[in-house]
Amino acid sequence: MALSEFISLFSGRTDAYGSWEGGCVKNPVTQDLFMSHLLGDIGIGIYPVSEGLTRWGCSDIDVPDLDAVRNLQTALAVKKITSWVERSRRGYHLWLFAAQPCEAHLMRRCLLAVHQVCDYPAKEVNPKQEEVSGYGNYVRLPYFGGYEKIPTERVVLDNSERPMTLHDFVAAARNSLAQIDAIASVAALWTPPPRPKVLTSTSKPMSLGELKYFVSPYVYTIINDGPLEGSDRSTTLVRLAHKMREDGLQAQEALTLLIEADKRWGKFHAREDGIMHLESIIMKVFT
Repeated sequence: MALSEFISLFSGRTDAYGSWEGGCVKNPVTQDLFMSHLLGDIGIGIYPVSEGLTRWGCSDIDVPDLDAVRNLQTALAVKKITSWVERSRRGYHLWLFAAQPCEAHLMRRCLLAVHQVCDYPAKEVNPKQEEVSGYGNYVRLPYFGGYEKIPTERVVLDNSERPMTLHDFVAAARNSLAQIDAIASVAALWTPPPRPKVLTSTSKPMSLGELKYFVSPYVYTIINDGPLEGSDRSTTLVRLAHKMREDGLQAQEALTLLIEADKRWGKFHAREDGIMHLESIIMKVFT
């Protein structure tokens, strides 16, 4: 297997990569770095989107539900798109590789559409954003330590559920890259989920004194103090939305509090599309 072929499959941003432990490393992504990953020295993740384009998409199924992943794979195959199932640490990844650089929104919507067709919730589809600001989100690569042996996890499975060697996977994937037209045709099938009824124009921020009567101590503490050590702001906003739903709040109420949290320590408050991002979080959690 030529190292360049593996790199071409998983190419993305070249100015930063994701660490195995979590976090962005703002160093160049080199051939030596890819080789270090395959040798098991340094595990890396790749940011898929560069200048609005991506060469791959990945749906993370974070539970051991192989039947669901195979259903997604079959739905893509019906549309003449080959995809690959990786056994990850906790579940499975479904990878899709494009023959040419593909607009990020087409890749994302293609995978979202397949989830809709199979009626299987799309918990984490990469690229995670249609228009990436900053670095976006990275995905840890398969075959960590798999250059000379088949790893026990983060390995691609063949149709008989047998782990594939790195060489066999790369050769097969390179010979079955998805065409942009096919990706776009599936992406066109995606239907945006209904928006929750949110009334941001009439939402009145609550004081901290009022907050404690409406939410659990966990939610109150996070809104007041910010994310826990080691947690990023985007993930914490999503976690807050889930916790507020568990507390029995309505979508409108949860959005009001999410806006307040975002103003205090958050991610989107200074952006023109900030409210849209917060509404999107509420939409995904409450529908």
